[in-house]
Order: sequence, then structure tokens, then C-alpha cells
Amino acid sequence: MLLSLGFFHKPQCCLGTRTQSLANKLDVLITFLESVLQGTGSEGDTEQVNNTPLESMSTLVSLLTMSAIFDVSVRRLYAINQLEAHPDLDLPMKLQLCHQFKILLWLTPTFRELVILPIKSLGPTGLTKIPAYILHALIQVKHQISAHWLTLAAVVPPAMAGMLCHTPLTCADRWETGWKAGPAKMLQHPDVFYSGWDILAQLDSVEIPQVCSDCRESSVANVKETGCLLMEDGFVEDKLEGLRVWLMSY
Repeated sequence: MLLSLGFFHKPQCCLGTRTQSLANKLDVLITFLESVLQGTGSEGDTEQVNNTPLESMSTLVSLLTMSAIFDVSVRRLYAINQLEAHPDLDLPMKLQLCHQFKILLWLTPTFRELVILPIKSLGPTGLTKIPAYILHALIQVKHQISAHWLTLAAVVPPAMAGMLCHTPLTCADRWETGWKAGPAKMLQHPDVFYSGWDILAQLDSVEIPQVCSDCRESSVANVKETGCLLMEDGFVEDKLEGLRVWLMSY
């Protein structure tokens, strides 16, 4: 890209609010390009710019907006990198920008982080930031996971008798009691989200009263083999697959 400082000029007067807003955003892009040209002599070298104080969110979003309009890929990448590390960028806003500017790399980690948070924790302001299609997918997958968790809490995985066990009926009874007192409580916790991996780690690390080690190991192995505690990953990935297609289709 051939850039000349003399080619760029900052807009003088504007006729209305929308024109003023566009002029302000263009001014941000021009100022940024001028600083790069004056400081490095090369449009690809942003080392000096990266050492400057952190820009405001509004400045970076303006830069991202104008970089998209004028297809300035280097500036777009700079704005994205700076925004990702910005302390004021919350998850809902991140999804909003992901949708607006097709930042596909942000979709998966941000969506997964939101899955484990209670919807109420986002508040009305946070919910209005999330694009409706993504919010609908988020609510759907959280409901799907919740329904699955409630089923697992109510329907105890079967106890598997160990080869060396002499009291299989007692172990089976105590396995059911232990499941309802441990994993079932975690699955139904109203405030804390426990993933399937969290529960598997708990099963691996605790002793269940009056369940012999052979039966416990066989029963835990059966839970792992069925994959019942890890189905949430599949639910989320299915939603993400659809969201990726949707995000890049318009």
C-alpha cells in the first residue's frame, strides 16, 4: 500500500451527527496511519505504536470500523490484538464485535466462557450487547446442559461390581448414596457451574464410604466409558459449528 501524508487530510466540517461520527472515526484511522509513517517509515512496522499508552475502547473500535471500511488489514489486526487485551472489554461486548467485524477467532473461547456463567450475571446491559442469534444459541445450549445435568442427578449411573468384591450389594447401595450426596449435588448447584471434568476429578480423588476400592474403580471407569459426564462439550461444539457458519455467511 502506497501512503502519503500529503494525500490524507482530516475532515473539516460535518453536516450532521452521523457525518461527524464518521469523520471522527476516519480521523482516528488517519492519525494512526500518520503516526506509523512518521515513526517508522514502514506501514508494516508497528513496534513504536505498540509501545504507546493503551488507547481507549472507543478509539480502538473506531480504528477497527474504519479499517474494515477501507480494508486496511494491518490496522484491523492491530485493533483486534489491542482490544483482546483491553481491560474494559467484557465478554458480551467481545461477542458484539466478533459479530460486527467477523472476528471468528473470538467466537469459540468467548462463547465457552459465557456457557459456564449464569445468565443473570450478565445483567440487562450485558444481554443487550450480545447479538440475538448468538444469545438464542447460548440460552439453548445452557438449557440443554441443565436438562442433561438434572437427568444425571436423578438417574444414578449403575454400580459395577469389582472382580474381587465380596459385598457387591452393599457397594451398589452405597455407590448410589455417594452419588446423590456428591456428584448429584454438584450437578444441581444453583450458583456454581461444575463441568463434567470437575465431577470426574472428584470421583477419582475421593473415597466413597462402604464402597470397596475395586467396585469404586470399576464404577468410575464405567462412567468415563459411557461419556455421560462429558456430553456438554458436544452440546457446545454443535452450537458453535452452527454459529461459525452463520457468522461467515452474511
